[in-house]
Amino acid sequence: MSARTSRLLLSTLLLFVLLISACQSAETVAPVAEVDAGVTGATVITALGVDYALADLQALEQVTATSGDRTATGVGLLALLNDAADAGGGTLPETVSLVASDGYSANVTIAELDGTAVLGYSDEGTLDALIPTLAKSTWVRDVAEIVGPEAADTSAAPQGIEPIALDEPLTLTDAAGRTVTLDALPGRIMVVGTGPHMTLHILYMFEEGRERLTATESRAATASEFLPMVDPVFDSVPTTAANPNVEQIATMAPDLVIMKGIIENETGKGLTEAGIPYLYVNLESMDAFFTDLANIGAVLGNPGRAEEIAAWYQGALDKIDAGLADVASKPRTLLVSYSSRGGEIAVKVPAGAWMQTAEVVRAGGEAVWLNAAAPTDGWTVTNFEQIAQWNPEKLFVIVDHDLQPREVIDGLKADENWSALQAVQNDELYAFPRDVFGWDQPEPRWILGVQWLATRLHPDLFGEGAPHAIDMDAVVRSWFGDMYGMDSAAFDAHILPRLEMNVD
Repeated sequence: MSARTSRLLLSTLLLFVLLISACQSAETVAPVAEVDAGVTGATVITALGVDYALADLQALEQVTATSGDRTATGVGLLALLNDAADAGGGTLPETVSLVASDGYSANVTIAELDGTAVLGYSDEGTLDALIPTLAKSTWVRDVAEIVGPEAADTSAAPQGIEPIALDEPLTLTDAAGRTVTLDALPGRIMVVGTGPHMTLHILYMFEEGRERLTATESRAATASEFLPMVDPVFDSVPTTAANPNVEQIATMAPDLVIMKGIIENETGKGLTEAGIPYLYVNLESMDAFFTDLANIGAVLGNPGRAEEIAAWYQGALDKIDAGLADVASKPRTLLVSYSSRGGEIAVKVPAGAWMQTAEVVRAGGEAVWLNAAAPTDGWTVTNFEQIAQWNPEKLFVIVDHDLQPREVIDGLKADENWSALQAVQNDELYAFPRDVFGWDQPEPRWILGVQWLATRLHPDLFGEGAPHAIDMDAVVRSWFGDMYGMDSAAFDAHILPRLEMNVD
């Protein structure tokens, strides 16, 4: 073959390859102008049943809103809701729920919105709601769906029972000082308000509570991570978004609403107008716990069970009191909460009247922070200079649920400032125990927190081999069994893997 023929064949081959490549490109790459982002783009949010891609949101009215130290820029919430209502061929509902990707939800009344409400575009590609006109400037991160007030599916849920007639009315005084009179025992109970899990955890100490709970609200991804471990049916109980209005509560047809609070609130006033009975519980102190427990036992028609639970708790407290009867000196004790938000560490002390303070005092500690703490309401931020002045003998750290207690405690021990404290130098730095929930909270686990604290504050009295020894391993198993009917196998499967009781 001549050189000229070889060059001709090579040229022909190259031309053929180029033609094939061009044809493939023409088949697989559409011109940018023909791509409809609103149709082919990934859905970033579903509003009132309508799916929206990012391009769809950007085509609507754009808003920048500021509230406090937060600023957000994105699609106007009202513009989005109106567009979704039009696209769905319906009318805008009176209320909607903003549902985050982790399941958290917040109720929003449309009448309270104005042009400043925004779904802001975050650097992480999520949509964060900022609504300056609402109380506390409602802020919901990573909103994935906006839903209307559709009726909940209650087909798999406990349906309650018919109200139980009484020979004479039941009269109680609730945590807000109100006189509550019931002509019949409620067969359908709903739990709402601040910290609903705290009330639910007491209610589920009673078989009647499990049978008669027909609805609740959730202020987190779930109303309680714990209760499904003792009652699989709990997951099917209808759950509203946070702060349900009276209309939403009424759709659940409760005979009684139980909510946490010590003063009459707007929800209570609305329930009065709607003719729905309600009972406030407090839970924030040991005395309040016993009163609330008795009231719940009464409305469930089982005061005997309430007395049985109270006797268990009182017996544990009496044992601690007996051990401390002749104690002349109490260790100087500091209890703090430790959290991290956006890289900022916050250390706080509890209010003087709160359960966390009561636990330390009842277990035999001198609470060194009382003069600097809020008297009745809230946590007070403190700094290391103040902690150094207190220089406690015993130091207990309530670690935020998003953090690992071991990492926090080891980090404090390695810190040159914290390591200089007397408690740290004497190996008296502890993470406060928790399982599914922390033992410091004003929910039924507080009794475990008091007993555990006693073993750490006074090991000579309550530690292993001591005159009033408290075997915490046995106590914890007994508590879950006696309070919730959890057998050993269930405890080993659900509680033991999450139990962090000896982090020091």
